[in-house]
Amino acid sequence: MRPGTGEIGLLGLAPSVRVRTFAALALTLVAPFFPGSSKAETWDRIGSYAALIRRAGTHTLVAKDCPSALLGAFHAPRNALLLCANNIEDDPRQVWVVLAHESAHVMQHCHGGPLLADHQVGNALARIEAQSRTTFQELRLYHQSQRRDEIEARLVQGMPPDEVEALFRSFCAERLSDRKVAQPPAAL
Repeated sequence: MRPGTGEIGLLGLAPSVRVRTFAALALTLVAPFFPGSSKAETWDRIGSYAALIRRAGTHTLVAKDCPSALLGAFHAPRNALLLCANNIEDDPRQVWVVLAHESAHVMQHCHGGPLLADHQVGNALARIEAQSRTTFQELRLYHQSQRRDEIEARLVQGMPPDEVEALFRSFCAERLSDRKVAQPPAAL
């Protein structure tokens, strides 16, 4: 075992760093084993997760006039998450996948950078390819500067809802303490 990679190395880290390290490891180790379990079954679950995202200071918006290929987006400068109602079926399972994906970008914003360590990205990409050749091919369409963020978002969208929420609470913990629900900006 290399120094710093085992239990002893992680125990020497501050508790918040340990939680984030374990959460990041979960992205690559757990997500691929639950390809069908990422879907929330109820609108209540989606609503409560969206409320948590708002509590962290991120505006959540729903649009009915998005370009045809856009399902959702996160705009970091305005800290706003968008869901495209005109392109998503009225199905909580599909809405959850888009919300989970975009919330990964919110987590990246909270964290101030990538969720995975550099050495984990190749393994994550290999797992995505093993899960879905189509998803793997889609990642190649992104510019190199966006690819890593999208790899992480696709891993998050494939995780069970409880794990997505736990990751969000971990990466956005500082923003969740004593915050009120954010109101959407006047105009985007």
